[in-house]
Amino acid sequence: MLNDFRYGLRTLLKAPGFVTIAVLTLALGIGANSAIFSVIDAVLLRPLDFTKPNELVAVWSKVKGENGRDTGSYPDFADVRDQSRTLDAMFAYVRAGTVLGTGRESRELWGLAVTSDIFRTLGVSPFLGRGFTRDDDAASSYVIVLTHEAWQRYFNSDPQIIGRQILCSLRPYTVIGVLPAGFHYPVGMACEYFMPLQPLVPDAPTNRASHFLRFVGRMKPGITVKRASAEVFAIGARMEKDFPDTNTGRSYYAIPLHNDIVGDVRPALLTIVAAVVLVLLIACANVANLLLARATQRRREIAIRTALGAGRLQIVRQLLAEGLILAVVGGGAGLLLAWWGIDLLRTFGPQNVPRLDQIRVNAALVLFTVLAAVFSTLLFALVPALHVSRPNVNESLQEGSRAAGGPESHRLRALLVIAQVALSMLLLVGAGLLIKSFSNLRSTNPGFESSRVLTFDLSLPRAKYADAPLKQQQFFEQLNARLAVLPGIEIAAGALPLPFSGNDRSSSFWISGRPDPGLGNHPDAGHLTIMGDYFGAMRIPLLSGRVFDQRDTKDSKSVVLVNEAFVRRFFDGRNPLGEHIKIDRPANENQIPLEIVGVVGNSRHESLAVEPVPEFYIPFAQELDRRMNVVLRTSNQKLVGLDTAVRNAIQQIDAEVYTPKIQPLETLVTGTLSQPRFNMMLLGCFAGSAMILAAIGIYGVIAYSVAQRTKEIGIRMALGAQKVDMLTMVLRQSLVIVAVGLIIGVFGALGATRLMSALLFGVGSNDLMTYLTVVLLLGIAALLATYFPARRAMQVDPIVALRYE
Repeated sequence: MLNDFRYGLRTLLKAPGFVTIAVLTLALGIGANSAIFSVIDAVLLRPLDFTKPNELVAVWSKVKGENGRDTGSYPDFADVRDQSRTLDAMFAYVRAGTVLGTGRESRELWGLAVTSDIFRTLGVSPFLGRGFTRDDDAASSYVIVLTHEAWQRYFNSDPQIIGRQILCSLRPYTVIGVLPAGFHYPVGMACEYFMPLQPLVPDAPTNRASHFLRFVGRMKPGITVKRASAEVFAIGARMEKDFPDTNTGRSYYAIPLHNDIVGDVRPALLTIVAAVVLVLLIACANVANLLLARATQRRREIAIRTALGAGRLQIVRQLLAEGLILAVVGGGAGLLLAWWGIDLLRTFGPQNVPRLDQIRVNAALVLFTVLAAVFSTLLFALVPALHVSRPNVNESLQEGSRAAGGPESHRLRALLVIAQVALSMLLLVGAGLLIKSFSNLRSTNPGFESSRVLTFDLSLPRAKYADAPLKQQQFFEQLNARLAVLPGIEIAAGALPLPFSGNDRSSSFWISGRPDPGLGNHPDAGHLTIMGDYFGAMRIPLLSGRVFDQRDTKDSKSVVLVNEAFVRRFFDGRNPLGEHIKIDRPANENQIPLEIVGVVGNSRHESLAVEPVPEFYIPFAQELDRRMNVVLRTSNQKLVGLDTAVRNAIQQIDAEVYTPKIQPLETLVTGTLSQPRFNMMLLGCFAGSAMILAAIGIYGVIAYSVAQRTKEIGIRMALGAQKVDMLTMVLRQSLVIVAVGLIIGVFGALGATRLMSALLFGVGSNDLMTYLTVVLLLGIAALLATYFPARRAMQVDPIVALRYE
């Protein structure tokens, strides 16, 4: 084998052009696969960084008649936790924010409000201090556990931090623990602290109707997910029977925590994996074509070796050694390409891909690259080696050094090109569908005008404003008045929650005057609180009735606005003005009928891909809150000094209120496009690479065919054939190969693209225009790849060709 490698290396060094093309082709295929494997390894394959991660499950609820998963209430959590015999520990949590410090030196932190068993469930022990205990599940428990990164960043790694009081949203919290470095939960989300849930939501333990918590549990050893899910489902059925007002139609189930974390991105990643595998196969087919052409030209050499006693195994081994050298060099270049690609993926990849920041070149990636190189060797070198290792010695010696290799070589090379064209067709159709889907998303009307709209999320300190509705009203009324008169501000308003902010809120309700089916059977709709001229600021059209104005105060008649989707679903499109709805409130609050005074246009809330849902709007004066997403419609897209002016306006009202970052509403809207944009760009790059490789393959086959048929072309032209006849002959040979590949590719794409239907928006997987465009694009690429060899055939001088032969 060492002799084979030495000889193979000397042979390859004599053909630098061939080696360069082969290595670059392999580097592209192997590098793309290695880069994507690093993502798959970090996101899908690598276990979560917790103790015995396979024992962790996410527990979700599902409401009958609704799509998707739903959160649960605190009483439901307590029942599942206390009644379960398959779960060893369980915790509930909700994302929360706080402001560290006060005044202009304050900082906004994001963390979790949790129940006490979180660290026991996840199997982590604090680096300093202690975790939570059941005693911390109390409304008066103002304690906090910091992450290691927050401890370093905000407290300079103070070793005396335990027992120290820090100010969180103007309330003193005692630091009881610091978590170890590298601990991250939730996976893929920023989290700097953990604090008990009940101080933030005091009524959570008694409010079964408030479903806002996520549940995570740890199964006992030996328990399967199927068994745990069945038990959780049974507990949910008992709760549905015992608490029909809040749990009718609600069931619970469990899934592995790892699957829950990666579930939303798995289809896209698997589609991209399929794409890079196709790119590798196309690259291998290209190199196989190059090696077959090279090996065919060496038939005389191989025949001499055979005549001198070399066995077929020795010939195959020699050719495989040359292929392995190419694969090793191509794999090394691919690893460098993957290293560069990983940096790009970390920088430009969508933020909602969990653990994307953890992808890196590691031992698993190097091993994968080595295996990809070996696989490539077997794939692209073995077929040519087997084909040319059984020559007819007499025939090969008589053909001379320019032997064409016979019809078998031509058929094999044509089959490889057909495979390249068919695989390229698959990739280009997939990329075309994603491009059209992304274009449809971009052109989707969200129901409002986001241009020249700025927004920020303002949350008044809980300690100062939570139980002071009059102070809440005074603050936001003063703020709205101050912001409205700032230079460049046309309209100042607000909404809670704001569309595309990542938050949503829904409430169950019933329409007055209709038979009441019971609290548990009431429908849900989106629930928004509106401050000021929100509909004017967002350019949401008023369809009938009126919008809120100064007459709608806390002492006036209770009113509500609904959107078009609400009217369509609950009133069958009839005029709802004057009708009343009752929103389900906690038992200690009065259910006051709200009169529908207006109907507004639909607006999308979660993303551009999600259809508008029924929503109702309540004026801020009649539903006070300490939180508000402030909306500012401006005269210009960018106003110099606006951040400072807004901060000063807030500080003049209350110097202890933190001013968050102001951002364009368009940023929130386009943020939902990051995942489809990433999918489109990545698959588009792979499809473009595949088309280029296919064009190179077509060019190689036709150019080689023309070179081998020089004598035939010379004879034809000597007998009177015209140049245009030679052009037609070469084009016909090329187009037949391409046409067969396109037909196979079309049928393959019709089946394969159905698997990516979940990634598409506004376009079917069998979109005719996409298929026609791809066929035209590949056809043009094939014609260009054929043109230059065809020109060479037209320029053959019959006298020179015959004299040469």
